[in-house]
Amino acid sequence: MIKRNKLSKQELQKLKLRQSLSEQLELLQDEMAIALNNFSNTTEPELLEYYTYTYKAKQIRHGYLLKELRQMYYE
Repeated sequence: MIKRNKLSKQELQKLKLRQSLSEQLELLQDEMAIALNNFSNTTEPELLEYYTYTYKAKQIRHGYLLKELRQMYYE
């Protein structure tokens, strides 16, 4: 006989939130790679500044999402 563990509503919500955070991280890593590639392929000073700020903002968001995900796994 197979025992099936039923997840409580709260556990299911946590699982969905973890999955969402993981997906956001993957998407953000792709966006960071694009910003870095754009930075590498431009010579316009205004665009260099823009891509620098864009990349830095994405780094900060990445750190935040990682922190949130770590907290969820260690609860």
